[in-house]
Amino acid sequence: MFFYELFVRSFYDSNNDGIGDIKGITKKLDYLKDLGVEGIWLLPIMQSAAFHGYTIIDFYSVNPSYGTMEDFKELIEEAHKRYIKIVLDVPINHTSVKCDWFQKAIAGDEKYKDYYIWANEKTDLTEKRHWDDSLIWFKYKDKYFYGLFGSSSPDLNFENKELWREIKNVFKFWLDLGVDGFRLDAAKHIFDYDQKNMKFKYQHERNIEFWKEMISYVKGIKSDAIIISEIWDSPEVVKKYHGIFDVEFNFPLSYFIKDSILYYDPKILVKGIKETLGHYINNHVESISGNFFTNHDMERLISVFNENPKMAKMAFNILFTLPGYQFVFYGEELGMRGEIIDVNFTEDSQEPMQWYESGFGPGQTEWKGCKYNTPYSNISVEEQIKDNKSILNHVKNISEFRKENKWLDSANIRNIANDRFTVRYELINNDNKFLVIHNIKPQKVKIKIKKEEIVKGFGDLEIEENSIKLGGYSTIILR
Repeated sequence: MFFYELFVRSFYDSNNDGIGDIKGITKKLDYLKDLGVEGIWLLPIMQSAAFHGYTIIDFYSVNPSYGTMEDFKELIEEAHKRYIKIVLDVPINHTSVKCDWFQKAIAGDEKYKDYYIWANEKTDLTEKRHWDDSLIWFKYKDKYFYGLFGSSSPDLNFENKELWREIKNVFKFWLDLGVDGFRLDAAKHIFDYDQKNMKFKYQHERNIEFWKEMISYVKGIKSDAIIISEIWDSPEVVKKYHGIFDVEFNFPLSYFIKDSILYYDPKILVKGIKETLGHYINNHVESISGNFFTNHDMERLISVFNENPKMAKMAFNILFTLPGYQFVFYGEELGMRGEIIDVNFTEDSQEPMQWYESGFGPGQTEWKGCKYNTPYSNISVEEQIKDNKSILNHVKNISEFRKENKWLDSANIRNIANDRFTVRYELINNDNKFLVIHNIKPQKVKIKIKKEEIVKGFGDLEIEENSIKLGGYSTIILR
């Protein structure tokens, strides 16, 4: 299943205020359908003062910049007409300091004070988070709150069971509106602070207990709801959560895919598949692998590859020929560029979607200047739709192939191997069987095959009677 990660602010502007909106998505549903998209993962649409939307002011609202609740209902209805699912990103780990819950807590309301985590005599106010040495305790008026993700993001206190009921109400509210599921931000962070000893500490078992209850509640309302987790960690930690969520983002695999291409090393991809897709090798799939390259917190794909479009196409070849679901960040189908300074400054990887080669036109968002995706850079829908060799048309072709072979989503991987140039593996599902061969390097390689075995090729192929010259960064799929 092909999901499209969509940042509303940057996508399409329906009312000429320069900001993408929900009506803009509805207007572009046919573009997404033509791309092969089967599900849209919407980054947070609730009211938030932050550009990215991950600090929520009101969980039961639509950001006024994005439109109205009626606009959202219309989007769901029109998406469903096209058999496109809508999955909503709900970041429940923390709120905005502007959230009514937090403001009531600061004002002394006992109910809401217990919604957050506050410093006491045991607290080390100089404690820093482990991944970048940022502070985790912040003063607001006369109180210090715990905010792992920054001074504007006070963490919620899930020791409080009344808060569990509140979060269930949030999920029910959006399910009743018709969403098809949720992407759960920072899923490993629900219990990440030991309040007894006042020290940062992951408590995975308690996280799992929490999510089991929440998912059971959601499935009780909508049995086929899709639950997607974000657990950004090593394969060992990710495995702790196997079977809890329907889909798990496969962060380690994203790096293995990019590194194997960037360093021309087939061994890296083989290692990555064995380490992160082992459940598809040993036929014990409890949670579907959510396979992707980048997201809103990461450097864009083409920037990782130093703007080499052939490398980007190769990455798509790999993504769409592995079992699991595919997730593509908006604009990656165009080769949009974007780098980030650090996790606290990600705007440059979320620049406006490029619809026009000039950078301007009806629907074009302009909420920020384009530092990396400048006009006349051949990275617009307008330009690429006309070019058969563009990244856009490459993605359309390979997604169409994937859709024609839906069995690949749940295929087993067998006989994975590599040589100096290529990675090869078999994909098997009941009576269906493909052999996939990727040439990870820029040089051509000659492979002995029978012409009648060819199912599909992506890239440069010179087909002979009993062999094929497989171009650099190219893929052949054999029966």
